[in-house]
Amino acid sequence: MPLIVPPSLPARKSIDANIWLALVGGLVGTVIIYAILIPFQTSYIGQLLFNRGWTQPVVILFALLVAIFTLLKWMRVLVEERALRQAWIPGNFPIQSPTDEQLWDFQQTLSKRRAVLPIRCARILGAYMQGQTREAAAEMALDDGAAASAASESSYTLPRVLVWAIPLLGFIGTVVGISQAVDGFSRFLQAAQEVDQIKEGIGSVTTGLAVAFDTTLLALVLSVLVMIPLVMVERLESQLLLNMDSYINDFVLGRISGTGAETAGPSLGVEELRQTVQEVLRAELPGLEEKIVPLPEKLETVLNQFGRLSQALANDRKQFLATLTETQETQAQALEQLLAQFHHQGALLLETMQQGQVEASSKITSQAAEVAQVLAQTNQILQQRLEVITSLDGALKTLADTGSLQGVLKDLEVTLIQLQPTLQQLSQPRRVTLVEQAWDHNKS
Repeated sequence: MPLIVPPSLPARKSIDANIWLALVGGLVGTVIIYAILIPFQTSYIGQLLFNRGWTQPVVILFALLVAIFTLLKWMRVLVEERALRQAWIPGNFPIQSPTDEQLWDFQQTLSKRRAVLPIRCARILGAYMQGQTREAAAEMALDDGAAASAASESSYTLPRVLVWAIPLLGFIGTVVGISQAVDGFSRFLQAAQEVDQIKEGIGSVTTGLAVAFDTTLLALVLSVLVMIPLVMVERLESQLLLNMDSYINDFVLGRISGTGAETAGPSLGVEELRQTVQEVLRAELPGLEEKIVPLPEKLETVLNQFGRLSQALANDRKQFLATLTETQETQAQALEQLLAQFHHQGALLLETMQQGQVEASSKITSQAAEVAQVLAQTNQILQQRLEVITSLDGALKTLADTGSLQGVLKDLEVTLIQLQPTLQQLSQPRRVTLVEQAWDHNKS
């Protein structure tokens, strides 16, 4: 049964990824990473994430967002590749007449699928049934291919911006760290009066430099880690779109031949068709030949007017194309100037950062020289004080020896006091009695 109502075309579908889901996943992932590393704040990773400024969590958030977006895109590409390997249009299915009811049912079945390829096939068949020509189907295939390529290209805009923003955040952290180091050390030098305060100032300088270089390190590492998978997935998606275009050209457009008008009904010969038209006109419009006689002149006038109109339209078309070409060239030049200005600004930014680092290094070197001079003066003062302490130690030892001599004298005085009665007895006059004893010579 011939088809009366043309089918409706399903909406275009692209290989997209939910950017809001990627954003929520990035936020949740950042919170989880920081929550896991709370007990390890003293480790190197903990110090790198917790004590290196506000740029670190932002860099991690951007990196996770790009990584999750890349993962979602890769999953969609895998699904569409599996759909590409299926036979959506069987080899024995006839595509001969655009008014075939079986073709209408098949087009409606394809339009209910969720994959991109069957939706594109359904749109091409619908355009064929609406326009009833192969050219209409080919134009629809070309438009859908261009729209799919444009949608794929635009879907990677935000991830590319984030990939470029990650190292820029690292450079911002570098500038902030160097500024903190120089400012903190200058304030400590102005208020430094003792060696301990100078040591604290040097510690603040090293902390600021750690912030400066650790932020750049983390940003560069994460940008490389997320950029490579993103480029690979983008290349896979481009190859998939090319394979879809090849499938449509081979298995859809290749099955449609000729125009729909030629297959709509039985064909008539030219002579038979002319005679039939003349008979119908004579029967329905008597006296038509008299009215047709002046028509060639009018037709010639109309053709002349139509020729002038066609010439005007052609001129307008040429002027429009020239204007469009000029506009495109102007836009291309403006884009090139914008890119050159962007590269120039980036080079100036890098040069400014390098000059800032050189100036900061020179300031730190001069301040370190001043610190070394102060330390040398302090060392000289300490040497003088050490000599005074050494002389005081000798004096104290002398005093200690004097105290020992006084103890000996006191002991000697006590001994003399104890010997004084004996000496007094010895000093008194004594009487000596000599006793003569006779010896018994006999006994002896």
